Amino acid sequence: KRGSAYCFKMTVVNGSNAAPNFTVGDGSVLKTQFVAKIGNDCYYRVWAVGTPGQSTGVYTTMSNEEPQKHCVITIA
Repeated sequence: KRGSAYCFKMTVVNGSNAAPNFTVGDGSVLKTQFVAKIGNDCYYRVWAVGTPGQSTGVYTTMSNEEPQKHCVITIA
C-alpha cells in the first residue's frame, strides 16, 4: 500500500565484504534506504511512494557484475 515500507535482507555469499548496490527501476514508485550491514547480510528498506497500480523492479548489483532483478513490487 502507498505509504507502507518493506525491509529486504540481502546476503553476500561469495565471501566478499562488499555491500551490493541496491536500487529500484523507478524512484518515483519506491524510495530506498540502506539500513544496516551485519556480517554478510545487508538490510535495505523500500517505501511505496507512487500511486496505486504503479509497479517497479527491485535490483542489486555487485561491483563489475550485471544487475540482478529480485522481484517486482506493485502498489496497492
